[in-house]
Amino acid sequence: MRPVSLLAISLLLAACAGTAAGCTRTPAAGTPDPTAAAPAGRPVSISVTAEQWRVHEVNRQLAIALHNNGATPVRVSRVEPDLPSFEGESGVDTDALLPVGGLRVDVPVPFGAGGCNPAEAAASRVVVTARPEGTADWQRVTLDLPHPNPLLDKLLAADCAAQRVRDSVTLAFGPWQDLGPDGVRGSLEITRTSAAVGTVRITELDGNVLYRLAFPRGGTAEVSAARPAAAIPIVVTPLRCDLHAFAEVKKPFEFPVHVALDGREPLAGTVGVDEDDKTALDTMLRRICKVP
Repeated sequence: MRPVSLLAISLLLAACAGTAAGCTRTPAAGTPDPTAAAPAGRPVSISVTAEQWRVHEVNRQLAIALHNNGATPVRVSRVEPDLPSFEGESGVDTDALLPVGGLRVDVPVPFGAGGCNPAEAAASRVVVTARPEGTADWQRVTLDLPHPNPLLDKLLAADCAAQRVRDSVTLAFGPWQDLGPDGVRGSLEITRTSAAVGTVRITELDGNVLYRLAFPRGGTAEVSAARPAAAIPIVVTPLRCDLHAFAEVKKPFEFPVHVALDGREPLAGTVGVDEDDKTALDTMLRRICKVP
């Protein structure tokens, strides 16, 4: 064996003392190094879908469902929807770990508001900031949502219908009269806008899980250019008084209404509710239900 001089050994030791990185141990072939990080730049393998549950509907959110299709857990730090048919969508920061095996992880994001053109949602995408667990380098990945997308089409159609109703008629509750144990009496005030075309007919007005609406003289009314205002008398009483209903209700002051514009199929909308309406209805409900 060739002898190694003392000078060579001294130089090697001096180099190791100068920098720890210069002395990283290289494991033998086939032996994993437990201190080594996973290689940087490894592409993530994920896909996305759009979902919506009741809690997301109430908050006007989409649940961006993240699916890890790879063999390494993936860490996600940000989710940004790109929805061309909606305005006001926005990204959210998160700290989501996508495990191996396809377990879905939902990240709620605001989806903004849709219009009436086009009638169907355009192809949409989601930009995800992610990295394989064990690496340091974040990646921005643009992922296509399935298209056509029935959920986005449904949300777009609902927003379009609500906008058409708002453009054609103003709906509001009139003053409330306390009836004691019999609830409160009021009215639905209907005012046709200058942008409306033809007649505007209220075909249906509903209560919700807490409030029952009764119509002493019928629950429909029509306004036109010749008669631009009308009112539907109503009496509101509690529908349910159990604490479960109080705890679980998501939209206590949302009252659905169906409106036919110029004789066409009715569109779904809601009645505008102000703070005075909320106070009168809530006070009546708690008094009759004996709920503090």
